Amino acid sequence: MAKKKIDPLNKKQYGAVTAMLTVSDVAAAASFYQKAFGFTKRGIMKGPDGNPMHAELTLRGATLMLGPENPVWGTRSAKSVGASPAGLFVRSLIRTDTRGW
Repeated sequence: MAKKKIDPLNKKQYGAVTAMLTVSDVAAAASFYQKAFGFTKRGIMKGPDGNPMHAELTLRGATLMLGPENPVWGTRSAKSVGASPAGLFVRSLIRTDTRGW
């Protein structure tokens, strides 16, 4: 029996670039992105304290990762910073005008 090939980069689930957002509430953010843009939840992992520490959502082949603020890692959410140094552009299938976008 031939050995199964292992893909260390897991190319079937992740593209060349995957967005990772630091959020103040992983579960609430995951719920928002599902409702607002139609993301599908791949999974939410809980940490030792039982709180969500990582979430993965998908939309048309793209993956969006969500993680909590963590002082040890130096990660803060836009809510804590007061602004966001990055933007996230999600083009949904819903058309809001008739200009042909």
